[in-house]
Amino acid sequence: MELINAATHFATVPGIILLALAWYLSTSAIEIVYRLTSHPLAKFPGPKLAAATYLYEIYYDLYPHKLRYLWQIEKLHEKYGPIVRINPTQIHINDPDFLDEIYASGKRKRNRDAWFNLSATDGPLGWSTFQTVDHDVHRMRRAALSPFFSKRNIHLLEGLITDKIDLLVERFAAAHQTGEVIPLLHATGALTMDIISIYAFGKDVGKLKQPNFAGEELEAYSQLSEFGPVGRHFPWVAKVMMLVLPPSLVEKLSPAAALVPRNRVFFRDLIRDAISAGAKGTAEKATHRTIFQDVVQSSLPPSEKAPDRLSAEASLLQIAGTETTARSLAVLMFHLIESPAVLGRLREDLSAYVSKVGTELKLADLEAMPYFSAVITEGIRISNVVSSRMPRCAPDEDIKYGDWVMPAGTPIMQSHYLHHTNPTIFPNPRVFNPQRWLDDPDLKSKYFMGFGRGSRICLGLNLVYAEIYLAIARIMTRFDLELYETVRERDVDVMRDCIIGLPSAESPGIRVRIAKDRCGSESS
Repeated sequence: MELINAATHFATVPGIILLALAWYLSTSAIEIVYRLTSHPLAKFPGPKLAAATYLYEIYYDLYPHKLRYLWQIEKLHEKYGPIVRINPTQIHINDPDFLDEIYASGKRKRNRDAWFNLSATDGPLGWSTFQTVDHDVHRMRRAALSPFFSKRNIHLLEGLITDKIDLLVERFAAAHQTGEVIPLLHATGALTMDIISIYAFGKDVGKLKQPNFAGEELEAYSQLSEFGPVGRHFPWVAKVMMLVLPPSLVEKLSPAAALVPRNRVFFRDLIRDAISAGAKGTAEKATHRTIFQDVVQSSLPPSEKAPDRLSAEASLLQIAGTETTARSLAVLMFHLIESPAVLGRLREDLSAYVSKVGTELKLADLEAMPYFSAVITEGIRISNVVSSRMPRCAPDEDIKYGDWVMPAGTPIMQSHYLHHTNPTIFPNPRVFNPQRWLDDPDLKSKYFMGFGRGSRICLGLNLVYAEIYLAIARIMTRFDLELYETVRERDVDVMRDCIIGLPSAESPGIRVRIAKDRCGSESS
């Protein structure tokens, strides 16, 4: 009878809740004990709380702190040394000479960590090349896109890039006449968004002609990046927001998150048009082929060319092709304004070459100028646009670091920000010093991580370089810019880490006025 009464008691709603809670607590306790005692990483250095539960990371990334775990990892290295277990499954190695082991190339396989990148082995959250988990699938998808970002093909885009830069120059010249304050990231974002949209999709979105440039999109991209840690620790939130709820409802809950489903529909329609045109043999004969016109006619398997798969690819390509370059360019311009000696030397080099050749500088000429190259490399380093750790998993081999052996499949990583601010390899890392790259010719090949390294190095690096070279050459030689209510610690330096390095949440952005137009007169 007592057993029947007990069973009846637990059959009630409160009883079921108590049983569920007891089950959760007991399984959690068992899991914590396993992580601390029997897990393959149990003996690795690091705080026990971080090894036991993700709550340690949540404390620094979500609440009460926000997007600050990167700097706690830095403190953990100061306490525990170069190798640290930063959560139950991940190992962080802060050793500049171990980069090429973590981010290997060639035939050594490196998978992406699905948990960290909100990826899935299948479905929309794993369809883009960037989010692809499996090494071999990534290689196949990357191979279809790589030709479009080769140095040769990017040089063929020079006319498109310079045409768009000329539009930005016109906006700067007009702002010089009116005294308008220019939000620099919004302006550079308009430039990069217009370029990638035309090249990838054949669609000129015309952001350079908008009053606020690409302000709405750049702000949304930042908010979307901030959502990353939430989706990482609570993946059901990301799946519901991006895959389940109707876009109209997501728009009300979070306009930034609504970008994902909205873009998916927009790009799916564009790609269907490209597929239809190709099937009818009516593909548009433009001055250049767009990326997705050719991808839909490539040798990829049919499943890889499905509109839904390619729309996910297109959406990530637009965001990556807009935001990272725009931030690098804006931060580099800030440091040139703040470093008159560097800007003066750069202008002398450029003017001397123009006088010698007697023609406008071309991209190939700019790339061949050592000091200009050093300026751009230093700008990318100090901007830390990609600030976060980038985990890699070696599926077929154990990774050894000193006496420590990490089993195959263990997510291992270094953080771009911690690497690029390491004073051992970059003395006075907060100082904008292009000369460091000229004083040590091997520094870039050994330690530069601005585009990642290994088999997953940034696909679009040649486009990034082309846009920055050409924009800096045209803008910074024609205009004298002055900062407007811009504070480096608030508006420039990375203060929040969500894969993309963001400034303070209170930042209004880097803002400038045009003090002088060298083709006009000084501003009043």
